[in-house]
Amino acid sequence: MKEGSVEQASFKTEIPFEMRLGLIIVTVTINGKTYDFLVDTGAPNLCSKEVAAELNLTPVVSQKAGDSQGVKEELDFVVMPDMYLNGICFKQTGAAVADLNKSEVLACLNADGIIGANLMKEAVWEIDYERKVITISETRSSFTIPDSVIHVPFSPALSFTPRVNITYNGVEDKNVTFDTGSNGYFASSKVVYTSIKEKNPTIKEAKSYGSSGSGLYGAAVSDTNFTALIETTKLGDLTLTNNVVTFEKGSRTLGTKFLKNYRVIIDWSVNEIILIPVKPFVHNTNESFGFSPFISENKLIVSDVFINSPASKKGIQLGTQILEANGVDYRNLTTDQWCSIIQNGFVPEEQKTLKMLVLIDNKEVEIELTKVDLVNW
Repeated sequence: MKEGSVEQASFKTEIPFEMRLGLIIVTVTINGKTYDFLVDTGAPNLCSKEVAAELNLTPVVSQKAGDSQGVKEELDFVVMPDMYLNGICFKQTGAAVADLNKSEVLACLNADGIIGANLMKEAVWEIDYERKVITISETRSSFTIPDSVIHVPFSPALSFTPRVNITYNGVEDKNVTFDTGSNGYFASSKVVYTSIKEKNPTIKEAKSYGSSGSGLYGAAVSDTNFTALIETTKLGDLTLTNNVVTFEKGSRTLGTKFLKNYRVIIDWSVNEIILIPVKPFVHNTNESFGFSPFISENKLIVSDVFINSPASKKGIQLGTQILEANGVDYRNLTTDQWCSIIQNGFVPEEQKTLKMLVLIDNKEVEIELTKVDLVNW
């Protein structure tokens, strides 16, 4: 993971990208062929098993590696051939080899691999979500940086993933993954939440049971999770007020639903992230019908339920099968249907009511739900 270099001594180039599932996909050229790679600061370089076989890559070492949900599996590690990003050549970078179809979510990305932090460390990266352009250079001086910016120091992990410290209502959460591979907001741990709750016993919260996250190896294990309205969130020079944060077992991340409001510069030479505001970040509500859907054996099931939510009051439980919703039949869930849910959401964000046909006690039951703000009602 420590190996690798850029062939060019001096360089600056713009790389267009597309957004899939709220994540960055760029074109990488290897041995004259193009591939689609996810840009993920929260992971090391990775290629699919299919790409590894096509490139005839020989494993250098095998060891257990964890995903964003804390699950560990044995992976092979290889040395990648020259990888070109718009003509800039990254040489001799290490990469894991994994089955990208094992995750029900990552499979919908249709990605061939991941550009990870151990490659990204060889350059200064600017991510412009508004223009959908990444700019890379060997030096920060290549970029136009205004006087008024947010400075966020980070500590690199062994895989060079940036880890930042975030303070919630006076409680510090250390070494949070700065994660362009997460399409969420702020996510912390239940240990941190316990400390926050001790200091703020009247905090506005919503409690759920189940799993709404997924990592490289699949869905997270079901557990009790919390969503809370945090009065003060501090990240480097930035202070946010009334910010909704999730607290659950597994990943502690800062994801793209926050990052897309900024022009992001990541500089491994000084271990610093610069956030240049593009539009105001506001996340002070958690409007929901009270459940999350997931795929299981070609069925659409409920994977997470909020206690005392509209869904739970209508009898929705963990594992309840969704037969129909918004007039769409999900009895035999197709891959295209599932990926459409992942890409576009289960229902349009502006939709306030939802009619569903669900299976409860082996009976088809029609229910209607009204969306509510779970942390403010």
